[in-house]
Amino acid sequence: MSAWRFRYAGTGVSLLYAGLVSTAAGLVVLGLLIIFTSLIHVRSVLVTAADNGARVAAITGDTQVAEQAVADTLTEAGLPQSYGGQSLWSMSSTTVTSGTADPEVQVTVHYNAPILFPDLFAALGHPNSLPLTIPLSVTASDVNEAYFTSS
Repeated sequence: MSAWRFRYAGTGVSLLYAGLVSTAAGLVVLGLLIIFTSLIHVRSVLVTAADNGARVAAITGDTQVAEQAVADTLTEAGLPQSYGGQSLWSMSSTTVTSGTADPEVQVTVHYNAPILFPDLFAALGHPNSLPLTIPLSVTASDVNEAYFTSS
């Protein structure tokens, strides 16, 4: 019987390159997965903040109190409110009527979410491929309390 030997032709450099490329691609995919899951979390916090702002605006009829409720929600969630000395969020399109004419209050919260790894593709030779912040916007509405409590 003859003994079979497995012979490898070459030095294995191709296996080394394949391993390095697949590891780098895996790290990029993992980084993108972390970025997008963090953006989903930021959006869910923004939905809660807009809901709180709309609820407070519906009860009080004051836009500054509603803005403070949004700021408190963002602070309690641990989201950064400024980045590089500039504010990351603003509240606009606030429609509050204090009478019985309109039964709805609307609050829109704009947030520029900073991404976790802005230099993710720089290691692969693509500098400045991702923006530093991604703009997100959420609108919530609530029922004006004065509409239902007036006689």
